[in-house]
This record gives sequence, structure tokens and C-alpha cells, in this order.
Amino acid sequence: MELEPRQRNALIVGAMVGAVLGAGVGWLLAQPTEDDSGEPKKPIRPGDVLKLAKNAAGLLRQLDDLRHRM
Repeated sequence: MELEPRQRNALIVGAMVGAVLGAGVGWLLAQPTEDDSGEPKKPIRPGDVLKLAKNAAGLLRQLDDLRHRM
């Protein structure tokens, strides 16, 4: 697959940004929480997951908008 230089650069930048974000999320998930008071933690509710999915969809929509501008 032949890519134009502009497309290749966008692919490289996107891969780098994705790698940095992925490493950052992995680091956050690996860190222990600071709440060591012994109290039970709040459970993850379905609304929390839906909110996260909504934000991820919004990010993908914005990335697609940037793609159309290039």
C-alpha cells in the first residue's frame, strides 16, 4: 500500500500519540490507589461505563473530523 508523505506522517504521529497514551493509561492502572483507609471501594456502575464509552466515541468523532480536514 503506497501512502502519500502527508498520510505517512499522519500515521506515524497517530501511532506515537497512541503509544504514549496507552503507556500512560497502563501506568495509571498499575499504580496503587491512595485510599488505604480500609473502607470498601465504590463499585463501577453501568453509568460509569456508558459515560466512558460516550467520551471515547466523541474522541473518535473528533479524530475523524481532523482526518477529513487533512
